[in-house]
Amino acid sequence: MKRRMEVFATDGGFVFNQIHNILANVPPQNIEALYDATYECGVY
Repeated sequence: MKRRMEVFATDGGFVFNQIHNILANVPPQNIEALYDATYECGVY
C-alpha cells in the first residue's frame, strides 16, 4: 500500500477502493490488514 500511495497519490486525487478484486477465499484478517495499512499511509 505504501508504494501504491507513493506512485498514485503524487498530486492528490487517489481514492483507494477494493472494488470487486477481493476473492471469496481471502481471509477476513487479510482484508482488515489492507484497510489498516491504507489508513496508516493513506493520508496525504
